[in-house]
Amino acid sequence: MGMLIVMTSKASDKKVKKLVCGVIMVFLITCFLEIFVFNFSSFRTMNSSAMPIADNFSVNGGESVATEAYTVNGPVRNVYANIAVENGDEAYVSVWMTDAGNKYEYGTPEFVVCNGSSRSRFSNVYPFGDVNNIYVIVRAADGTVAHVKDITINRRVPFDIKPLRALAIFFVLTLGYLIFTDSFIHDVYFEHGNKRQIAVTLVAMFLIMALGRFLNTADTALVQNPYWPHHKQYQELAHSLKEGSVILTEKEVDERLLEVENPYDTITLQAEGIPYAMDYAYYEGHYYAYFGIVPELLLYYPYYLLTGRDLPNYIAIYAFFLVFVAGAFLLVTGLVRKYSKRMPYLLYLLLCVAVSLTANFVFLVARPDIYDVPIIGGIGFSFAGIGLWLEALNTNRLWLKRLAITLGSLFVALVAGCRPQLVLLSGVAVILFLLDEGLGKRKLFTRKSVIETVLFFLPIIAVAIPVCWYNAARFGNILDFGATYSLTSNDMNNRGFNFDRLFRSLYYFLFQPPVVNADYPFIHSADLSGDYMGRLLYEYNYGGIFVANAFMFSIWVALIKRCRDIQGSLKGLVVYLMIVGLIIAGFDANGAGIIYRYTCDFAPAFVLAAVLLWIVFLDRSRGLIDYTFASRFFYVCVVLTLVYSFLTFVGSGSTVCLENDNKVLFNVIGDYFRF
Repeated sequence: MGMLIVMTSKASDKKVKKLVCGVIMVFLITCFLEIFVFNFSSFRTMNSSAMPIADNFSVNGGESVATEAYTVNGPVRNVYANIAVENGDEAYVSVWMTDAGNKYEYGTPEFVVCNGSSRSRFSNVYPFGDVNNIYVIVRAADGTVAHVKDITINRRVPFDIKPLRALAIFFVLTLGYLIFTDSFIHDVYFEHGNKRQIAVTLVAMFLIMALGRFLNTADTALVQNPYWPHHKQYQELAHSLKEGSVILTEKEVDERLLEVENPYDTITLQAEGIPYAMDYAYYEGHYYAYFGIVPELLLYYPYYLLTGRDLPNYIAIYAFFLVFVAGAFLLVTGLVRKYSKRMPYLLYLLLCVAVSLTANFVFLVARPDIYDVPIIGGIGFSFAGIGLWLEALNTNRLWLKRLAITLGSLFVALVAGCRPQLVLLSGVAVILFLLDEGLGKRKLFTRKSVIETVLFFLPIIAVAIPVCWYNAARFGNILDFGATYSLTSNDMNNRGFNFDRLFRSLYYFLFQPPVVNADYPFIHSADLSGDYMGRLLYEYNYGGIFVANAFMFSIWVALIKRCRDIQGSLKGLVVYLMIVGLIIAGFDANGAGIIYRYTCDFAPAFVLAAVLLWIVFLDRSRGLIDYTFASRFFYVCVVLTLVYSFLTFVGSGSTVCLENDNKVLFNVIGDYFRF
């Protein structure tokens, strides 16, 4: 509503009437979809007569029970399994039958019945003509008991109107109508300082932050009871710091580990039964926290000192997610102010939303384990820092310029203590401050900018000193962050380099098509095994960033259109960010493996390059490509981007996912896609 107020304030009465008529039409389409399409099964079973075929029995964990065959000699439209699961959430039901086209019985795949999801008790069946005989097999998972109250066929499916689904459809179609028609939204431009636009932008930002809270707490296994010992490194470091040591004093080193020739060959350690702390840094007989120190000093250690309790990892990730979202909005705003003269406000807002909810970043907040803490912290500080630098360049107020430079450098410096490879993003400072208008008009290293130059470097030095000291205290080298000392699944010291592994990994990181099918949760990990003749480390992957994430399609458009008119610092930024993204992707691919969270290391560089190109294409004053095509294509890409982010949230393929860790929520979300 606020967005419409911002836009209709400058619209003519004729266009307002057209908007009202269009919104009414969208409302009617939404009602049709919600009532008739998503409730198709209700209409399909409206005149059905329910027939119970079994009732009142229980199935113990790890067992299956088949009901007696029931003679129907008529149509069967669905099966209703009224099951309550004890000590768990799911039971599994398969249907077996003979029909007009099949003399011998055949079975269907199992469908899941879940506590908390009434719609999951129904399953449509599609026999060949009339069914002769039918029975079901109920299976209970290990450790559970499935109490079957009744099994019924041809039960009428109740209407299920879901307001949230209807609202989402209405919102998407309304925005599509506004963008695909010659509506006034194309003439309402982003205006820095416009109070109404600021209010709407802040509302959008806070809504994303609220959504992040839901995503952050969805995986209950990581929130309620993190079950891996090595996910407590930050908490253990807080205890050690209180004692004045950077050594993890609570972790005892087994004497046999001290005698091993190569303690980083963890396969040998497992084979010989030598205990070791998985994924901890091990150096000269001591255990250290492998991860960056900044999250510890900003969150875990102060929290422990103030409360005496350990800070959960998911709270730390959400705190950094707030920084990230604010930084993303600030960064996009700064880029639009600097490189666009006529950006429609609605498209600017969608740009902010798309960046904030890019799948790689949603993955971090929705899978809140210790590995993701320094990554999302580094991304958040990078975006906020570069955004503040842009504010310094865009403002004419001297005090604000100096404050923004100082805070920007502080945030960027903090990145080194989170995720060191992300420091490469800060190289944009060279282009922004020195090369933007040529060296002769540089913003730093001049007589007039002495104070600004000092303010730029002072926070970087102030942060670098303790970070370097921490490295030296652990590993005797101020530039050694400890990557090679991790007791992980492979020996990082002898991993080496080869082009086969590099190119194979880059393909999966960048160009692997997502594996999608027609059944919820729709997306699954690609098969990463291949025929690599060596140890290729991989977990799962939902698709390469240039193929699966539609937000990146602006990069493809730039390559296809060969937009030679993109010149100067803008072109320099795009080229630099693309190079940085490739460098980080190559580094992670060769140094670690094909692991989805590592896409979050190089995603920021590619996302920023894509943002710059979208700004160029959507700026009506440039005319590099047809604006009508650009705006429509952009909207489609944003919708596809958000869909992919949603699929990443619900996707299976990992041991840590909603399907395993929060079965009720997983199935309740699935109810939205049952027709």
